[in-house]
Amino acid sequence: MNDLGIIDGKVFDGFKTYRANIYIRDGRITAITSDYLEAKENYEVFGKYVMPGLIDPHVHFALSLGKYRSADDFESGSVSAAFGGITTYIDFLDPITHENEIDEKFLKRLEEAKNSHIDYSFHMTIAHPDIEPVTLAKRTLSLGINSIKTFTTYSTSNRMTGNGYILDLLAITKKYGIIETFHAEDDAMILYRSKMKEKHLPQDLPFLHPSESEASAAMSIATIAKLTDGQAYIVHNSSGFSVKMIEKLNASENVRLETCPQYLVLNDALYEKDDAYLYTLVPPLRSHLESSYLYEAVENGLISTVGTDHCPFKKAEKFENKLDYDSMPNGIGGVETSFVLLYNENCSEKNVNDLVRLQSVNVAETFGLKNKGKIVVGADADIAIFDPSIQWTIGISNLHTKADYTPYEGKNVKGKFVSVISRGRFVVKDGQFVGKRLRGKFVRRGKVFWPTRSGTPWFIREMNS
Repeated sequence: MNDLGIIDGKVFDGFKTYRANIYIRDGRITAITSDYLEAKENYEVFGKYVMPGLIDPHVHFALSLGKYRSADDFESGSVSAAFGGITTYIDFLDPITHENEIDEKFLKRLEEAKNSHIDYSFHMTIAHPDIEPVTLAKRTLSLGINSIKTFTTYSTSNRMTGNGYILDLLAITKKYGIIETFHAEDDAMILYRSKMKEKHLPQDLPFLHPSESEASAAMSIATIAKLTDGQAYIVHNSSGFSVKMIEKLNASENVRLETCPQYLVLNDALYEKDDAYLYTLVPPLRSHLESSYLYEAVENGLISTVGTDHCPFKKAEKFENKLDYDSMPNGIGGVETSFVLLYNENCSEKNVNDLVRLQSVNVAETFGLKNKGKIVVGADADIAIFDPSIQWTIGISNLHTKADYTPYEGKNVKGKFVSVISRGRFVVKDGQFVGKRLRGKFVRRGKVFWPTRSGTPWFIREMNS
């Protein structure tokens, strides 16, 4: 007998829409059918949308920045994520320079994540590494991780990795089945701009971190990835200009792009307000024009995933640095509002499947989460149930983060996740958190090889054509 039946829902799998009953046993989907089968519990969802649980490829729970620590730990962050329809997320190991740090930092994050109520994985993170790229690739895979985060800036805090190492690591990504992910900004431009002003304020963010800086670094990454036939993933793309330039490079086989809701929904006019300090994040918010370019890239498939870069801090921590941006903890929240914000840009059924691809299917495929991001027999029973009829106003009082503000305060939206199931068990049910005793699992990810039109590098194909 099945453990659970989800009855009479409208299923959105990222490609097509259909009515079906979904049955679950032992944490896996056992049947998708118009028939009514036996189950210990039948859960009626007529009039609601049923989709694979969302996957956030970019969160920062329990992030320590010296004096400050991000407001959400793995427990509160996972609750907030679940209310946003998320059933799996990928966080980050602390930056690693030497090989002997790897096990310690991996075990540290595993310990911090043990109270998560939904499943999770990690990205390796490097900072000016002195580890041979092949050794790094092998050690990363041995932990059940297949992605390595690299910074092209932050030289002043010793997190930057130079292009020489980036070249050698990208050159082996496809051979070993790993992905090199990037925070893409031009370090020299940022250092130059920072010296032009004696004092830095939150309002200066677009000047200190210009769009051109992101475009320069992104193009460099895309060029190296194309020349080496590598697998590069650029996180939190904020610059519509950089995305347009990458499109012209025609590097889609080797480069995948992520953006975040804040870069689509918000814009840099907020830095002209008295509370500009509440919107400090890097990369910063961009112009309305650049947001429109990002939307174009989402619609034409150039941007393949949406992450949140969830990293909120308390309002008082932001406020105390409003006259000293250099001491500011950067980041805002987003796991609970990501889907609904983008859904409200176009409340259509087609938009639902587009968002399911961006926020679930494509993430699973990109990062090798083999049993996630799909509604098929045998997949993990990670399911999010969305009621399109609910109208509500986003406000910190009705979110589940430990942060004390949201950048989307007062925004009226339609649609809300009412129930969320992780591995066949309810985490959220009828708008209530019921997953207190549930614990998510660390999801191991093996080698991943992105599809290409040919196994032969592009430059050899062109020479032979």
